[in-house]
Amino acid sequence: MFDGITERDSVSWNSMISALCRNERFMEALVFLQLMVREGIKPDGVTFASVLPACSCLEMLSAGKQIHAYALRNGELIDNSFVGSALVDMYCNCGQVESGHRVFERILDKRIGLWNAMITGYAQNEHDGQALMLFLRMETDAGLHPNATTMASVVPACVRCEAFSSKESIHGYVIKIGFETNRYVQNALMDMYSRMGKMEISKSIFDSMEVRDVVSWNTMITGYVISGCFDQALEMLQGMQKTDRDPNSVTLMTILPGCAWMAALAKGKEIHAYAIRNGLASDVTVGSALVDMYAKCGCLNLSRRVFTGMTNKNIITWNVIIMAYGMHGQGDEALKLFQDMASRAKFGGVKPNEITLISVFAACSHSGFVDEGLRIFHSMKADYGIEVTADHYACVVDLLGRAGQVEQAYELLNAMPSGFDKIGAWSSLLGACRLHQKVEIGEIAAESLIQLQPDVDSHYVLLSNIYASVGMWEKAMGVRKRMEELGVKKEAGCSWIEYGDEVHRFLAGDMSHPQSEKLHGFLELLYERMKKEGYVPDTSCVLHNVGEDEKEILLCGHSEKLAIAFGILNTPPGTTIRVAKNLRVCNDCHTASKYISKIEERDIVLRDVKRFHHFRNGTCSCGDYW
Repeated sequence: MFDGITERDSVSWNSMISALCRNERFMEALVFLQLMVREGIKPDGVTFASVLPACSCLEMLSAGKQIHAYALRNGELIDNSFVGSALVDMYCNCGQVESGHRVFERILDKRIGLWNAMITGYAQNEHDGQALMLFLRMETDAGLHPNATTMASVVPACVRCEAFSSKESIHGYVIKIGFETNRYVQNALMDMYSRMGKMEISKSIFDSMEVRDVVSWNTMITGYVISGCFDQALEMLQGMQKTDRDPNSVTLMTILPGCAWMAALAKGKEIHAYAIRNGLASDVTVGSALVDMYAKCGCLNLSRRVFTGMTNKNIITWNVIIMAYGMHGQGDEALKLFQDMASRAKFGGVKPNEITLISVFAACSHSGFVDEGLRIFHSMKADYGIEVTADHYACVVDLLGRAGQVEQAYELLNAMPSGFDKIGAWSSLLGACRLHQKVEIGEIAAESLIQLQPDVDSHYVLLSNIYASVGMWEKAMGVRKRMEELGVKKEAGCSWIEYGDEVHRFLAGDMSHPQSEKLHGFLELLYERMKKEGYVPDTSCVLHNVGEDEKEILLCGHSEKLAIAFGILNTPPGTTIRVAKNLRVCNDCHTASKYISKIEERDIVLRDVKRFHHFRNGTCSCGDYW
């Protein structure tokens, strides 16, 4: 129709540019602007208000600046509140918040759209204090009342701003001004409560919504994943698929970490297939999430296949694949990938960042590459232009400590710059002391951590483990008593295994599962077979001063053993068993898994909070270095 118009005026061009932007054909919109100027049609305020969102969405700052310059040469345009709103949005979306603020302040006739654009710009760039101050100024100075768009931007700023303590009061304000049923405001409120860990309130808002968009579903899925409620996240995805709201790239990149955490490989593959069918697999964020998911489900070959097939790789993609090989104990391959990345960076490829080095140090730590890790640590500034951070120190403390060089690790920690946060380094040192039974340094590390983080259970538990491992039961019980007095509760060991369409969860000593009696009975018989093969229960892993027989019973009920038993009893012979655990696997479960893999002739892939263990025919991929 447009091509058939012989005499095109500004209205014709503006309509076409606006339509292209509404349909997210942003590059074409910019081309049409150029054609409009070539035909001698002078752009007006409507033109710029229509085309600037294209620059914003494409983050084409240079094109946006050219349009801004044209508006400056035409004074009647720069004072236009609609053009100003579009300019503010463009600058803020490109990260140029100060430039957006200068545009905002220059315009005298500030309408609600302009105020909203600036408040949104501050909020999107997490300048939350400024967003809230501008919100107050809008009411007090300009006498304008907020609308739904205002509140949808103000609510996220409230939840992130530490100075704003009464976060839930904003919900009351929303109700007072009558926007509690607005979909965009409801989405913002759900996100607020999710970030506060109050998923039950988020769910009640979600359930009350008359109309839910993709953002509504994504907000709930994200909230459940962040809260560690992975079962509910998957249920929410299934509910979404039953509606007319199709999951988008944000949905997939959000839910895939949930699949990864629970080792839900079948569900992850289903999501991958959906991504391919719907043209989402080429999205770099989805691809990176798939690389991570397959790696954390124990399928390193599939992870590498996705990585290799990705046309575009960003820094996250590279970091994920390097970390994946490190977690699987293949430090040599992780280092090869890092070297490949560094070589490509010299010719315009993705440059390593501080997270890349953390991945590299973790890989060196899990593979025992102490010398190589130290070499990279001492040359990272010179070779890669990356400043050493507290996290890098923590990784190298772990590298040394895991290798048994606990005293050297302690020396490195003490050599950290005074301004650095030492929590990560102390945690690494405490873990090494537990591994190598270093009581004295372990006490120093634990007490340092408890002073910094008195409510974190793992500090007490690791110190108690150190005492128990050397038979210092009185001190071990003293630590447990101290936890009780302070109200610090130990996180329960939990393991997951996927079977059919469900992910089954087991807790230590769990008797709530429908097959509990069957599982415990099977493990008792399996223990007898294992003992005949030479297995000796490592009762030092039981942190209770009870008899040896009772310790063996307690060991038998560890969550990963229950999950493995469930896998053996419910899958055909020869099927690989994949289990994920929320804590570090204990020595006894590690040894037992080796025997089980041999007796049952099964491959067992066990992922704990630190790394992967691939058990086959009585051996583990970690070579007992973990």
